Amino acid sequence: MTTQRTSRALAREAAGLCLTAFGVLGVLVALGTLHWAAASTAAAGGLVITGLTLAPKPDAPRYAHILRWTVCTIGYGGATACAFVVSAPIGWIYVALAVIAAGLRLATRESEGA
Repeated sequence: MTTQRTSRALAREAAGLCLTAFGVLGVLVALGTLHWAAASTAAAGGLVITGLTLAPKPDAPRYAHILRWTVCTIGYGGATACAFVVSAPIGWIYVALAVIAAGLRLATRESEGA
């Protein structure tokens, strides 16, 4: 059984996506008027969140997984660069958090001998 969306449902979804995009743009513009670093960090954080929440299925093509991690890396790299420009100690905190995340990723979840 296939279900097709009505034109009303598609129009509602399109309107919702447009409103979301304009809302995000408004937040970034407002933060940009306060300080460029606030807007840059928010945009980079948005990239990281998008990359982490929109995970492809395990059987998805390899390029989908590579694209996901590329988006996350670009976002986190941008936030780290912005933090270094604003304050070097905050930048080093971002670097340390990346090292912690890499360590947690490499840690095994189950014993390899059993």
